[in-house]
Amino acid sequence: MYASMEGCIGTGKTTLARLLSMRYAGTPLLEETSRHPFIAEFYLDPERNAFQTEMNFILIHYHQLRRAQQDGVFDQLVFADFIFDKDRLFADLTLTDPDEQRLFTLTYDFLRQRIPTPDVLICLKSPTEFLWERIRKRARDLEAPMTYDYLDQVNSKYNEFFEAYDQSEKIILNAPELNITEGSPSFESALLDKVIPALSPILGVPPRA
Repeated sequence: MYASMEGCIGTGKTTLARLLSMRYAGTPLLEETSRHPFIAEFYLDPERNAFQTEMNFILIHYHQLRRAQQDGVFDQLVFADFIFDKDRLFADLTLTDPDEQRLFTLTYDFLRQRIPTPDVLICLKSPTEFLWERIRKRARDLEAPMTYDYLDQVNSKYNEFFEAYDQSEKIILNAPELNITEGSPSFESALLDKVIPALSPILGVPPRA
């Protein structure tokens, strides 16, 4: 069984994937963003660096998912903090050159058919203002050049994606209501009240006590 968390930057995908892995004795599969050679340059100059950024993301994500598939990781319960389909979402937003769009689409379509689809997608929705506050608060150097306008555009794309997604079961959650913060009593309460009751019937297993 394979569950993916998705949502705009700052919704708490990674924290949720880690905590659900602990609750269900599963395996976390976390996005290897640190391996990306162009992401910092992209935030400084998105137009100039969009193509190489998006192409690298699909290769990094494909490599992670394909390697996990070949190693038998998906034979157990897996909680990922990304879904391969997100790369199409970002490319639709950032790529403007028709030739680059074509090459990206050809590569994406070829790779997509070679990797598994999640059994359930956990969609974390949030107002942009909430995300912006969380991103400023965590103050990651990589995200420092990001603009509010870019974040708002990405968030709008995610809302469209969640609405249209029909490849597997999906659970839509309100990220501000969850306030996904590791060690937060309010999040622990929300996890028990909102997330686990929706997720356990799909997974077919209860969480650990």
